[in-house]
Amino acid sequence: MRCAENLRRGLAAPGALRGLAATLGVAGSVIAGQKRREDGSPRAPSKIHLHPRSLRCGHKPRSRTPQIRWEERMQRLTKSVALAGVIAIAAAATPSVAAPVTPLTTILVPGAPLTSFDISFADPVTGNIFIADRSNAGVDIFSGSSLTWLGRAAGFQGVQPGGNSVSGPDGVLTVTSGGVTTLYAGDGNSTLKIFDATIPTAPILQKSISTGGTTRVDEMAYSPLTHQVLAANNAEKPAYGNLFSTTNGHAPVSLTNTPIITATPIIVPPALGGIPLGGMEQPAWNKYTGTFFVSIPNLYNSTTDPGGVAEIDTFGNVKQTIDFKSSFGIGSCSPTGLAVSTSGNMLVGCGKAGTQAVLLDKNGNLLKTIAGLGGTDEIWYDPRTNQFYVTGNDGTNAGRFFDVLAANGTLLANVDLPDTVSAHSITVDPFNGDIFVALAGTTSSGIDTVCPSGCVAVYASVVPEPSSLLLALTALLGLAGFGWRRRAAH
Repeated sequence: MRCAENLRRGLAAPGALRGLAATLGVAGSVIAGQKRREDGSPRAPSKIHLHPRSLRCGHKPRSRTPQIRWEERMQRLTKSVALAGVIAIAAAATPSVAAPVTPLTTILVPGAPLTSFDISFADPVTGNIFIADRSNAGVDIFSGSSLTWLGRAAGFQGVQPGGNSVSGPDGVLTVTSGGVTTLYAGDGNSTLKIFDATIPTAPILQKSISTGGTTRVDEMAYSPLTHQVLAANNAEKPAYGNLFSTTNGHAPVSLTNTPIITATPIIVPPALGGIPLGGMEQPAWNKYTGTFFVSIPNLYNSTTDPGGVAEIDTFGNVKQTIDFKSSFGIGSCSPTGLAVSTSGNMLVGCGKAGTQAVLLDKNGNLLKTIAGLGGTDEIWYDPRTNQFYVTGNDGTNAGRFFDVLAANGTLLANVDLPDTVSAHSITVDPFNGDIFVALAGTTSSGIDTVCPSGCVAVYASVVPEPSSLLLALTALLGLAGFGWRRRAAH
């Protein structure tokens, strides 16, 4: 990143950074890649440390260079720049480069203490952040650029005595086009609420659509191809999905009911492993297949089967299920989060702590498993960094974390979170890579010493930009060569 940007974000103030890290209780263990010993064997991954002098604007180490002829100096420069260009090209060809993840700030939420929340979503056009805040019965809207709370879409069920399955809001997503932002949010009374959130300080409710159940409308996904929203009613028995037609992503919105697509909820059929306690979690749109994929916690048997993934077409048909046990030999998972990369690779998170994450290709074939990454709820994929961001925990309030994975499943960073009863929601600013993680405040179930009233923790991810480096090196190489040729001509 540019030095001025580093200063703005506080990354050039090591003392302040260490203080903030100590306050948040964050251990940002970043895998820097394997260096090689002289004998060629790999060294263990190391932690990245930011040296104070390396972050000072305008810092240039002094050196004493013997006098050499101008022509020889330019020849050396040309060769050095060419070598640097080769190195930069090699770096650019690498799928992902490990980058430091550092605590940046926390954002307090006005109103009641933030103790219950659900899904987070970053609008890819505006950069605004949306978080389902059950404690305040609304969707909180934050500015990704100023890191401030902007407003709230209100009118939801809030925290209900019957638990999360009847509380709201729950799943959220937004669509922005033509200068209009539409917010979709599920509620605990089995309704999908649609807001005009173009003015984030004053969202306007446009419609509330019943999905025919008695429990919440949870996570959802949007198809930019067909302008449909798929929303999962995960707590129904059996769980089901519904397709909603939109007008280019905006109102008017209706529960689909045409001669081709019936209004019957989308249920995984028994022939494909569907069971009453199967559940239905995070869906995602895959542009390569033109279909939705959704995590199914249980298939065939609710006690012995690890669950899997279902593929749903835009007509509401369940095309296939991928059972993790019979297909890949995975013994334990309970799939929850699911996100799709720009290449079509799909990362599936497992709800059971201490298990693994599962990386599939665009057709649902197993690419790899990432051991130890369990206790997951939401997964976010950021196309700018080409990385997955995965929530997780080891089964205790003191063991919550999030991991950063490359699109090929390589672990890039592991960040331990402060002690909290809940930290299962994550999203990433599409412009600068800031990571937003909601932290629940102190409740009877546990104490949050960092944010007793709850907050949204923001982490900075320093992402290298090889394309800019290549451009600069190419220009420098051209200037060096031109100058050397002119000098030689004289």
